[in-house]
Amino acid sequence: MAKQRVTGKCKLCRRVKELCDSHYLPKSMYKSVQAKELKNSNPVMSVNGELKQVSDQYRGFVLCGDCENLFNKHGEKWVVANTPRTPTASFLLQDALRPLVPIRIEENLNVYGISNVDAFDVQKLIYFGLSIFWRGSVHEWRTSVTGQRAPVVDLGVYEEPIRKFLMGEGSFPHNVALKLDIWPFTEVLHALHPVVTERSPEGPRYWFYVPGLLFFLHVGAGIPEYARLLNLNNGVIALDTEVARSVRTHIINGVKSQHAGPKTEKMTQDIAKIRPTLKK
Repeated sequence: MAKQRVTGKCKLCRRVKELCDSHYLPKSMYKSVQAKELKNSNPVMSVNGELKQVSDQYRGFVLCGDCENLFNKHGEKWVVANTPRTPTASFLLQDALRPLVPIRIEENLNVYGISNVDAFDVQKLIYFGLSIFWRGSVHEWRTSVTGQRAPVVDLGVYEEPIRKFLMGEGSFPHNVALKLDIWPFTEVLHALHPVVTERSPEGPRYWFYVPGLLFFLHVGAGIPEYARLLNLNNGVIALDTEVARSVRTHIINGVKSQHAGPKTEKMTQDIAKIRPTLKK
């Protein structure tokens, strides 16, 4: 079957070109949430309220080849290479933090300066994080097989400054704070979660999760002081156990709220036999 080709306006460079079959979350990261030991290694997704194992990803014709390469070169390739690909793989960024002395310690929170730490490429982390939030805002992402829709993301007036930053036409946007939490627990949560929007009197907060990395985005004049201080653009990252527990609970409760079909129940039992540490 010939590969489908679509011509349209690229959302990033805004030129009319042949568009790629773009992915919301990195295609290669879906492999890290597979159970390769099983006959059916596909990840679990919610399909019309029922959990099923299916090879399904959020995708669409959004970016041209040049802009896909831009995303890959300036962030995605490096991030994928430095996050754990399997539940038993070492987590390079987590390992790199162990010998460092925190610059700030609070209850459940350690903050580290990483500007001069070779293991961390701050600019690639910034680019990757902003690129995912921006992608969530500029397209209605659906899964290719089951048509599941990703949560709506609205960055408002901050969408355009972020686009210019990603194009290399502007500096890090004003009144934008990007926070990165490295997963604080030895057992990394192997899941992918698209951008979620949370509302508060201080303004919107957005977050998404890929294995080992939890990104938060605050926008607007009312960004809380803690978010400004923990801005990744300042060369700092955090280990935040309280937030990590909250996100893990959010994801697990989301799974529990779905009806597990018989095949998914059997898969869970098989995984428990293979990976006893995941039973808890």
